Amino acid sequence: MEDQQDGSQDSDDADITVSLGPASQGLQTAYLVISLIVIVAANLLIILLVCRKEYLRQPRYFLRCHLAVNDILHALAIIPRYLDLILQSNSRLYGISCSDVRIFTSAVALSKYGIYLLMAIDIYYFICYPLQYETKVTTSRLAIGMVLVDTFSFICTSLPLILVRDAGGNVSCLAKTRSFQPAFVIRIIGMVAQGLSVLVIIGLYFIVLKEAKRQQERDEQRPVKFYKTRGFKTMAPLAILLTTTIVSTLFMTVTVAQGNAKDEQPSVAVVILEKAAILLNLTLSSMLNPIIYSLRLPEFRRAVREMCGRRPTAVAPAVQGSQRRVHVIEVRGCDAASNVGVGLDSTASIARECATVLGSESDVWAASNGGGPGSAE
Repeated sequence: MEDQQDGSQDSDDADITVSLGPASQGLQTAYLVISLIVIVAANLLIILLVCRKEYLRQPRYFLRCHLAVNDILHALAIIPRYLDLILQSNSRLYGISCSDVRIFTSAVALSKYGIYLLMAIDIYYFICYPLQYETKVTTSRLAIGMVLVDTFSFICTSLPLILVRDAGGNVSCLAKTRSFQPAFVIRIIGMVAQGLSVLVIIGLYFIVLKEAKRQQERDEQRPVKFYKTRGFKTMAPLAILLTTTIVSTLFMTVTVAQGNAKDEQPSVAVVILEKAAILLNLTLSSMLNPIIYSLRLPEFRRAVREMCGRRPTAVAPAVQGSQRRVHVIEVRGCDAASNVGVGLDSTASIARECATVLGSESDVWAASNGGGPGSAE
């Protein structure tokens, strides 16, 4: 699976000699240029909003910033390089050497899976332990987690390439790594860690869905399907991102391997499929990350409106599931108590306590006087 995490780097070893004509060059160049602009602009917008808005300076949004930085760095490093390959019609320009670009982008690719894992853990605590979320998921712990992810990614992907980059022989970078045992062992550790991270993420998804379904069925007193739960809507964007990353990487790996499996010259169809797979692997995940996972959220849309000078739409503060249930239980208890035949003073006291649960001093006096929320005066 480590060969998959290299993403487009493994395409360096492809020996494609079939020419698809100038139209193919133009289309690929236009697609990559537009994709690069979208990736950089959307992810820079995420970083800018989190830095400028106080209500976005939370651990869950810092994770989105880290993912945005990864996407920008990966796109700026690999897309111009592949554009150069397209314009020169030479897909083996970097196939032999362990280039600096390859060393850097390998670490960024593995780090992305680590960030997905941290995001899954964040959702797990938010859904399953809402009352402990603020104490369990803190900025300091998140910073430590991100540093560990980046360090581990560098050791397991970049370090093996650095160890063999000066090795002789007219062989590819991956072949050099496989022939040097320490580098090969480190790569295997990275492969195992990447596979385990995907399995842990899937396991956390299952736990979150199960717990969200149980909570919503208890609140609504009726059976609820998995895809209709609030937990499913919360974690669906992350699941889409992870699936897109894995599928595009597998698609590229399989098509590149198929194009290189035969000794004869590959057909035009195989080359087109391979180039399409490489383009999707380079751009699709990085474009979907900011759009699906961040900019769709009400908090980010509100921040964008404020930055553009528009009046922000009033957004009610999110109340965690358990806190919401506590309020409902308390209000229902107040309603039941107020229906019991008690004296006037007791009724006023109960009304004051009930209004306090709802959280407004004006409502306290209004409830004591028998009026509505706006009748305090």
